[in-house]
Amino acid sequence: MKIALFSLFCLSTCVLAAGEQKESASLVLDIAKAESIALRYAPKIGAAWFKAEASKQQIVEARADLFPQITGIVGLAGANTTNSTDVTRIGASGGLNNPSVYNRESNGVTITQLITDFGRTSNLISAARYDSLSQQEKTRLARAEVILLVDATYFKILGAQALLQVANETVSARQLVVDQVSELTKAKLKSDLDLSFAKVDLQNARLLVLQAQNAVGNAESELSAALGYRERQHFLLTEESQYIPGKTDIEPLIFQALQYRPELVALRDEYQGAMKFSSAEREAMYPVISAIGAAGRTAWGDKAVQGNYSAGAINVELPIFTGWRLTARYREAQFNAKAVQKTLQDAEDEVVKDVNEAWLDALTASDKIEVTKDLVANAKEALELAQSRYKLGLNSIIELSQAQLNATQAEIGYASAKYEYQVDRVKLEFDTGALKYCTPIPQFH
Repeated sequence: MKIALFSLFCLSTCVLAAGEQKESASLVLDIAKAESIALRYAPKIGAAWFKAEASKQQIVEARADLFPQITGIVGLAGANTTNSTDVTRIGASGGLNNPSVYNRESNGVTITQLITDFGRTSNLISAARYDSLSQQEKTRLARAEVILLVDATYFKILGAQALLQVANETVSARQLVVDQVSELTKAKLKSDLDLSFAKVDLQNARLLVLQAQNAVGNAESELSAALGYRERQHFLLTEESQYIPGKTDIEPLIFQALQYRPELVALRDEYQGAMKFSSAEREAMYPVISAIGAAGRTAWGDKAVQGNYSAGAINVELPIFTGWRLTARYREAQFNAKAVQKTLQDAEDEVVKDVNEAWLDALTASDKIEVTKDLVANAKEALELAQSRYKLGLNSIIELSQAQLNATQAEIGYASAKYEYQVDRVKLEFDTGALKYCTPIPQFH
């Protein structure tokens, strides 16, 4: 009985495993699910997210100087005494700031509080905040780039699958022609030359199938990598509704891109941060005023130093001569800020160029949809006429082959145009900063 149950368990496990393997052979995806997977597992987004989190800590680091700095101290000192006073006087003190050393053990705290550094710390905090904002925009850019890649490869696979379908239909249609011409040749109604031409057309159609299969495989490899798979996966993709091509003026798109492209916003924040840092470097030449306090107890040692102690002071530090270090740091910060400004100007020019190119590509692709749609209708009509005339012996196999080729090219052109427009549309949305930014909770480990 136990053996039978164990066998049944093993059989059911094998069946379930086979079912899971069969189910995992092809991943069923729609475009939203594909984007969600990529946004969750793309290493590029993870790296940008961690950098953004690290940049937030720089704000805390810069702001720390505004708070009291408290340090606990435990001191134990011993002197090699040669007289009855139990105190040693040091002539060359070096790092010791008191020439008299008493035997003692002391415990206490030292507190330092910045009073003012004439805005240096405030500007360093502002610079850190702008740098953090810049890094967050770079995270948005990483998300947008991942979505662009996923969407583009998604439509690329659909386009390749559509081409494969056209190629398979072409093989079926030309196989039918070969069969018909073969029968007519056997009946001595058509020549062997006609049969040879028909077979050549069939082989060309089979080559088209191989090319389409290769295109599907390459596109699936790209989408697999975009989704975080190291091995190529097979996908069953949901057909997305076709967007209606619209005529849009270029000026609003350029304005939108200059305002919302994440890399431009990041560069503007970076420039503001560089300007704040430049101001902080200038203010490093100003005095720093701080309060210093110390309190504690000497529990053991010479009677002259035993007991509680406390002291306070106001400290003013003024750089008088530093070998022109502070001046050089200020000038360096100024030059770096100007470099970021020029980088921003160059990036804006590049964005304008990208928007113009993407707008023209999308406009051309939308026009191609209507043109190729009419071309398909005309090519099919011409093919039907050529087939009828060939059966009646009114034209040659060459004319029929040309009509078949025209029909196939028209079908390919229409299938390509539909998905090329979708890719160009997504690219235009990315270039104008309008691409949707999904923000699921990241699960980075």
